Amino acid sequence: MGIFVTPQGYVLLLTILAVVGLGVVWPWVGLRGVSCELKFRTRRCREGEKAEVIVEIVNRWPIPVWGLAIENGFFVEDSVSDAAVALARIPGWSRCEFVWRFQPLQRGVYPQAPPRIVTEFPFGLWKAKRPVKVQQELSVWPKTYRLSNFPLPQGNHRSVTSPSDQRIGQEGERTGVRPFRQGDSLRTIHWSLTARHGRFIVSERQGSAQTRARIYVDLDHNSHLGFGPDSTFEWAIRIAASIATELVQQHNVVVLDFGTHEEQMTGAQASIHRTMDRLARLKPTKEPATMRRTGSGCDWSVSVATDLSQSEKPTKRTIVLRSDGFRAAPDASEKQAVLAHVNPWICVQDHDNAARQLLSQWTTKGREAWCGS
Repeated sequence: MGIFVTPQGYVLLLTILAVVGLGVVWPWVGLRGVSCELKFRTRRCREGEKAEVIVEIVNRWPIPVWGLAIENGFFVEDSVSDAAVALARIPGWSRCEFVWRFQPLQRGVYPQAPPRIVTEFPFGLWKAKRPVKVQQELSVWPKTYRLSNFPLPQGNHRSVTSPSDQRIGQEGERTGVRPFRQGDSLRTIHWSLTARHGRFIVSERQGSAQTRARIYVDLDHNSHLGFGPDSTFEWAIRIAASIATELVQQHNVVVLDFGTHEEQMTGAQASIHRTMDRLARLKPTKEPATMRRTGSGCDWSVSVATDLSQSEKPTKRTIVLRSDGFRAAPDASEKQAVLAHVNPWICVQDHDNAARQLLSQWTTKGREAWCGS
């Protein structure tokens, strides 16, 4: 327009260039004087629970900064531009602290990617970015469900916390009396019966016995479908964590077998926290895992898998997740069920009713075990 129509076209050109330059330079300059730190007030929480996030922003410029946002690393299915929190204005020469509540819907360690503080003020033509320093991460444990008491067979592992009335020892309650034998401690003598019979009578107590249970979880990525909280992989971990939590509350030792490695959980809080922290970091494996260790050295075992699992010999107690009832992956049509013909111990049909199906069938199997069937 300036060349062929009127010289005033050059004014329009310079105005447009000034607006574009201001839209690019202003966000860049504004963030040069801004630093941001982020930390979670708690170190652990479960899926669906809210955790407070503390954000501290320091503005070293004398002018305010507008339109800030923190994005990246807080949502599993987010795009790059999705913001976790937005801030309208940071005054000049100030140190501001903000607290917001974050609700993770899927287990993991948050933030899952390096977060960054961004701004597109004033025109949204260009986004300036700076990394955010994370002082403390958040470990999100898998959601667990309260299962009914399940009777396990009598174990052979020694434990002071689990005396058995079927085993004689020195740890539990008094179970009976017997004549004195050479080598018995004087502390075990039942003095009233000794005085009545005129010979030494000792008391017998319960012995220590603890059941060791093994839970196998198939982590092979070829065995699972879906993405996000409703995938078969996430539900397999939730089911395994629920069973493990219930069994350790009954004073059993639980071995979580992932094919490639094992995790042992006991009733101690440190052991529970350590195991759940590692469950929060679990990722699918690229190579098929085997169940060769399932049942070895344990009194009771169960496996958690899908109908796509490549196991040719499923265990006696197998919890199977039907892949067609979960959110499909792009290659779902290329995968065919392998264990579809197997009658599972417990079957979970879909993600909408997975918890209810697990609880009802677990209760039924527990009643059958109590009755000895």
